This record gives sequence, C-alpha cells and structure tokens, in this order.
Amino acid sequence: MTAADDVSECVIIDPGITAFEPVEAALRERGLTPVAILATHGHLDHVGDAHKLAAAHRLPVYLAEADQHLLIRPGEGLGPHGSAMMLQMTGAETLPAIEDVRDYGDPFNVAGLAVETFAAPGHTKGSMLLQVTSPEVTVVFSGDVIFAGSIGRTDLPGGSMSEMRESLQRIVEHFPADMPLLPGHGQATVLGQELATNPYLQPGNL
Repeated sequence: MTAADDVSECVIIDPGITAFEPVEAALRERGLTPVAILATHGHLDHVGDAHKLAAAHRLPVYLAEADQHLLIRPGEGLGPHGSAMMLQMTGAETLPAIEDVRDYGDPFNVAGLAVETFAAPGHTKGSMLLQVTSPEVTVVFSGDVIFAGSIGRTDLPGGSMSEMRESLQRIVEHFPADMPLLPGHGQATVLGQELATNPYLQPGNL
C-alpha cells in the first residue's frame, strides 16, 4: 500500500510463502521502494517470505510479539504435522532469522500512511487487524479474522473459538459499518455487509 503524496515508498503487507518474486516484480513495475513489512499474524501463508524481503531491502517486520516465534518456527502454527509440512514445502524445519522484528504498539506513521492496530486473537494469539489510512481512504486489513461470509479457523495451535467470539464482538462495537475490510483470503468486503450476511457476526453467535 502507498500514500499518494509519496508514491515512491510503500509497505508490504502479509508476504506469505512464494510471495518474494511477485512482490519484487510489482515493486520494479511500479517503481516503489518498500520501507516496512506489516503482518496481520504469523502463519506461513502470511509471513513465509518476510525474511527474504526483509533481507533484500533491509526492512523492519512488524508482527505481534505473541506470533513472532512463528517467523523462525512456522511449523509450530500448523498443527501436529507442522514440521513435516515445513520440510516438504521448504526443505527445512525453520526459516532464517529476521534482523529487525518489531512488536506493534502505539499508532505510527510509515510511508506516509497512518497505521493503527486492533488486537483480535482467536485465529492465532497474535492476530491483529491493521487500520491503514492514506490521504484518500481508510481500510482495515483483517488478516484471517474476518472473511467475506466467514471467519478464520480456530483449530490450529494458538487458536480459540471463545477468543475469536470476543474479538468479533469488539470489532463489531469498535469499527463503523462502512469500514472496508481487506481479508487475507478471498474478496474485499465491508463490515456492514458482514453484519448483515456473515453467520458468525450475528448477535446469537457472538
């Protein structure tokens, strides 16, 4: 994502495994310079190539402290066969360490964008919603918390359906109905649409 008043700088959000080459191609095509990586949570399909991009561009990686161990040992977030899955996908059980990993804290500005975080455990302990504001628009990157018509799974290590329900309730109370949501998978949506149609956001399920 970029800010209109400084289109040469950008942030990279949730660069999952196999993201390195397409992200690099997009940066070259658009003439962009990344200045940070922002992650909604620590699963491999959201941060698996963060170490490659961080090393190539000397970038800090922002990820909630509760999920930071998954940057190096992603198999711990994949269930009982996580290590075997890692070996099959990458040839190793661990990923290289990232030099500059930062926890989220107070709202901050990067690449001309204002970033606010909203803790939403349930999918993982460190799941975050990222509210990102440019001069033109505010959007929320909802990671694997809310999808169009569904929510993220809660049966993996660190997941909890009770925590997910609490997070969803706080999201409904905190964000306006017209807030655009950009999920980690599937199509974009709007919170009001999910309030009307998503079965997990109905009053009887919260």
